[in-house]
Amino acid sequence: MSENELILEKYLFPVKERTAYFGSNSSNVAPANKYKAIVHGETGELISIMNNTYQVVPNRKLILPVMEQLSQLDTKWYIDESHSFVNPSRMRLQVTFPDLTFYDGKSEIAMSMYLHNSYDGSEGVRMFWGAIRFICMNGMVFGKVLSKFYSRHTKNIDISNIREQVEQTYDQIPTIAERVQILQNLRVSEQIMKNTGKQLGAGVMNHINSGPHPLNQWALYNLITYYISHQVEMRMRASYQRKLSRLFEL
Repeated sequence: MSENELILEKYLFPVKERTAYFGSNSSNVAPANKYKAIVHGETGELISIMNNTYQVVPNRKLILPVMEQLSQLDTKWYIDESHSFVNPSRMRLQVTFPDLTFYDGKSEIAMSMYLHNSYDGSEGVRMFWGAIRFICMNGMVFGKVLSKFYSRHTKNIDISNIREQVEQTYDQIPTIAERVQILQNLRVSEQIMKNTGKQLGAGVMNHINSGPHPLNQWALYNLITYYISHQVEMRMRASYQRKLSRLFEL
């Protein structure tokens, strides 16, 4: 079994739908006709109770077609565990492209793809593009300048355009680098600090204020990506990264 297959094995557990019941005691139980139970296919563990309109999209159905498409690319890639996680209800899988990089004056930053899914309705199938800073493994999401994919679980899903998305990502690297250069030339104003606190909370602000004042907005951005990548729980990182993307127009 390859290294990638070993990593993916924990993501590919089966899930099953079961009839949901309600009642106040064992003698007063009836089917909950509008709902169904989602359970772990191997352990029988209850994952969630969902509306009958909810369509289960197994991780396997998402991940394996993506892996098949990636295997056909000339571009190098690997499954990056630095910002990947899986539990019975949710998962996030990061794929990094070490040859699709830009340099910000301090280190190489490689493009990454983040694939999301859940079995509890917390989010639909999502595919975001971002990056990883090699020297400190800071994760980033570039939600404004790079394409992203989203599908609700009640609709059909098409993830057949991975090659196209990789090509678009490569083409957008100069745009990302230009935006980074702009941020390097913007001072850290009171307004950006106020917006940061409002969007990202006290923990982020305490981290920023614990050291020297950042010299520019790109330095501020990297302070925050460091905090998110090393202090925020895995399951919460994507939400912080998307907010940060909007805040700094990346």
